[in-house]
Amino acid sequence: MAFPQRIYLTSSRTLRRRRWLVGWVSFLISAMVLVTSAASSAQSLDQSPLSEVIPQSVENLLPSSLQDLIAFSSDLSAAPVDLDGRTIFYVAAPAAGDAAGSEVISAARRSWEIEQRLREFARQDYQIESLDVTSAVEEVSNQPIIYVNGNFLMTVTAADAQLRGLQDLTIRAEELTRLIRSALVRFKQERQPQFLRQQIYIALGGLTIAIFLSLAIASFQHILARRRRRCDSAMGAIDTASDAQAANPAAESSTALREQMHRRQQRNILDVQRRLLILGQVVLWISALVLALGLFPYTRWLQPILLDILKLPVKLVALFAVLYSLIRLGNVLIDRFCIALQDRPTWVPERSQRLSLRLSTFAQIAKSIMASALIATGILVALSLVGVEIAPLLAGAGIVGLAISFASQSLIKDVINGFLIALEDQYGVGDVVVIGDVSGFVETMNLRITQLRNEEGRLITIPNGQITVVQNLSKEWSRVDVTIAVDPSADLDRAIAVIDHVAHEMSQDSRWQSLILEPPLMLGVDRLDYFGAAIRVWIKTLPLKQWDVAREYRRRLKLAFDHSNIPIGRPHQFVQINPPDTPVPVDSPLGNSQVNGAPDPAKSHSAQA
Repeated sequence: MAFPQRIYLTSSRTLRRRRWLVGWVSFLISAMVLVTSAASSAQSLDQSPLSEVIPQSVENLLPSSLQDLIAFSSDLSAAPVDLDGRTIFYVAAPAAGDAAGSEVISAARRSWEIEQRLREFARQDYQIESLDVTSAVEEVSNQPIIYVNGNFLMTVTAADAQLRGLQDLTIRAEELTRLIRSALVRFKQERQPQFLRQQIYIALGGLTIAIFLSLAIASFQHILARRRRRCDSAMGAIDTASDAQAANPAAESSTALREQMHRRQQRNILDVQRRLLILGQVVLWISALVLALGLFPYTRWLQPILLDILKLPVKLVALFAVLYSLIRLGNVLIDRFCIALQDRPTWVPERSQRLSLRLSTFAQIAKSIMASALIATGILVALSLVGVEIAPLLAGAGIVGLAISFASQSLIKDVINGFLIALEDQYGVGDVVVIGDVSGFVETMNLRITQLRNEEGRLITIPNGQITVVQNLSKEWSRVDVTIAVDPSADLDRAIAVIDHVAHEMSQDSRWQSLILEPPLMLGVDRLDYFGAAIRVWIKTLPLKQWDVAREYRRRLKLAFDHSNIPIGRPHQFVQINPPDTPVPVDSPLGNSQVNGAPDPAKSHSAQA
């Protein structure tokens, strides 16, 4: 039966490999198509006669922001001049303080007017060979004026030259003439059918690459989701596992805690990877949309608008992603640090187990403190990104915090008491405690609350400030306190010998020897009552193992009593009935229990031990 299963597994692996191979081959083909299309586009542009009029100087290869803002100073205001969604150059004007009381037009106004004229010229029906962009110095103002086919476009001012760090206005006019001519040539050239077809091919190639990248990210998401489910099922199995005996049961609890930390660490890493892949999907498609808009001249004007709209959300999402990653990675580092401390070979089993509980508690507290600090820092950074002044906010927050401290004294009390509980090691995660009227397994603990899981599965939340008395049932060691009632008719010495023998025999058993720390202590007869003689015995065990040892001990003791014919104690009643003609003394236990020689049914008997 295993052979067909092996064939099925092999075939499924082969299919997965083929799918990956087909995917990567398709991805490479798409990339080659994209590169080929881009190369053919560049080659056609180079071979076109129109490319001869485009300047090829190194200066024009720089972005406009680097060309025009080389010598930008604070006494100037600059504004970009755009055509088809591309910045051609910058114009400048004196700053608002320097231009006060004068008739100097602002840089934004100049930019808007030049853009309107430039668009009118670009939409005209002209031949590129006949395009004439010239500059001439006006005699009155002694400033260069740029013309397009004899029509006025703009005046080059001293602020424009100062923006480039130039003293000669004619040099700046010649630069602007070349830039304007190149922009108008590109405007006409990008609306040719051949160019649009090439852009469509590039867009299709980019879309294909985006689809394959998205599928690859989705496949990784499915893989991580399966790993997360396996990790969750493993953690559930650890939490609900039965107390099967291992080779070293003394370290069983600490081993389980270490395994939980390992699983929690893996889950944190998987969560970070999954969230980053989801963010990668969103970034991929938004980037593909922005790049696709920039490929065509008719939609390129939407690109800067979309980028301006997405600027703040992208910053906030990036901040959230960084905070989330830091919190998760911080949890991983804390878990690794705790695991490294637990894995030291110098710890004895009892000390190692208690150390595991303390480290687990401190890990949860450290994670909550780290997360709170990072979230508070992230909120401040987000407010600064939105445009809120942080300094006045922090100054006001101090006053508000002082007022809140008086109104939240219970919260402060919870935090202080939780810190003292963790510092003094009163209890930790994994202990079984009794707090007031409730008891249970400590499942979660931080500086504010303690959560217990009782035997019925209920989750009990207790503020740390309300914890005054704690009974820790599992710190360092535990004890089995068994009281056995023996029938009064039984041989008491023999019963004590059987009870002591069963306890010592169990402590020597290889299965239970590692759970019992010391030889059992026979205390003897603890009380005498109507049940019989109560014999008490103590057995010192490992933490959280007293219930297992007690159950097994009671089972063995019942079998031993049955084998030795020792009856277990039970309540006894003695009924005494007097005849009608028998006088009863007044001070008798029956006292006034007879009326006219007949016994009173309610007082005709008494129970004696």
